[in-house]
Amino acid sequence: MLEIQAGRVLRSRYRLDGPLRTGGMGMVWRAYDLRLSRVVAVKFANPAAALTTQGRDEMLKRFQQEAGVMARFTNVGVPAVHDFGDDQGHLYLVMELIQGATLEELMDECGMFELAVVASVIVPICDVLAAAHRAGIVHRDLKPSNVMISELGYTKVLDFGIARVTGAPDDTRLTRTGRSPGSPAYMSPEQYRGEEVTGRSDLYTLGCVLYEMLAGRAVFPRDDEFVLRHMHTTVTPDALSVLRDGIPEEVLDLVNRLLAKDPADRPATADEVNRVLRPYLPVRGDGPPVDYISPDPTRPFREPFAPEDVPLIGPRVELPASASQTYRPRADAKDLHHEVRRLLTNDPAKAVDLLAERLPDLGEQYGLRAREVLDLRFDLAEALLAQADREAARGVYTEIQRDTVGVDGLEVYRSRAEEGLARCD
Repeated sequence: MLEIQAGRVLRSRYRLDGPLRTGGMGMVWRAYDLRLSRVVAVKFANPAAALTTQGRDEMLKRFQQEAGVMARFTNVGVPAVHDFGDDQGHLYLVMELIQGATLEELMDECGMFELAVVASVIVPICDVLAAAHRAGIVHRDLKPSNVMISELGYTKVLDFGIARVTGAPDDTRLTRTGRSPGSPAYMSPEQYRGEEVTGRSDLYTLGCVLYEMLAGRAVFPRDDEFVLRHMHTTVTPDALSVLRDGIPEEVLDLVNRLLAKDPADRPATADEVNRVLRPYLPVRGDGPPVDYISPDPTRPFREPFAPEDVPLIGPRVELPASASQTYRPRADAKDLHHEVRRLLTNDPAKAVDLLAERLPDLGEQYGLRAREVLDLRFDLAEALLAQADREAARGVYTEIQRDTVGVDGLEVYRSRAEEGLARCD
């Protein structure tokens, strides 16, 4: 079997230059098409990720299905498919290479977005979903890491690897492990229950993405899959109006309908979502977002037909002189939060040491009321409780309660602090 490594040439045509990303079902490489002299992306099936022969067979069938699904699209919101083949046992899919950033990366850096930015991302996704649903295709795994913003600001929907295609002979509702296909933080209630998925299942997932872009946090900010299953199937999310002021009523209503537990209570189509959000798109001549963002998804609407040799790219951590100085990328705080959450179960003492070292600087840099810093302060209290240091934990919760009293948008944090104080008694 061919070894996948830089310098290899597939079928005497595609030279592999380097890996781009690896997922559960596939590996994506940057490559060069020697015949047509262009840079492309090559996605390989990854049967090694499956533990059984049956699992490998299913993965390969789904990979072939993904190639067929993407090839049917002519929508600009989906990467173009150029070729599909097999080289010495490796199935590969050759696609348009999208250079830019995933929506997940932008969300990690920017937190919440202004409404014009949100509309600039969600409306193109709606266009893709509407076309897919009309063709009998349900994506089933829409999430921020499967959405890319190109260097020129165009939104692209990726990864149809677990899409459900009406009438496909190998269509299944469950994976070989018995788990519903999808990503736990964004799955619809019916996906969790193993019920039939429809276009409205994708709309629930779209609602999760829309909520997160507006709120700066996930619908249900939890990591445990069992807890997420319970919350997505039974729990009403925190009201978006509590987490952020100034969102129009029709947008709040749209989010609530998209996140309805019963599919029948959601919008009927992606076009309906599109119609609600279109009035909030930027128009030609508008200025860039108040907070510096790159790649900028508003650019195709603000500057249609702008020269392609002037892409809005560059280090996202540096602000141009004209940009608002209120924006600060906070990936460092979020990375620390994820590291601390990992340590809490097995080594809470190390979590306390990490937070004691870095939290003061982050608090000074971003402010003690910044959501990322508040999350870290709660992490510190939990780590102290895990060490049975109730007095120190009580002190942290008391300070959080004091800092959030009467602050609009931080009511949820104040309630969490009160719950923490009760645990310290």
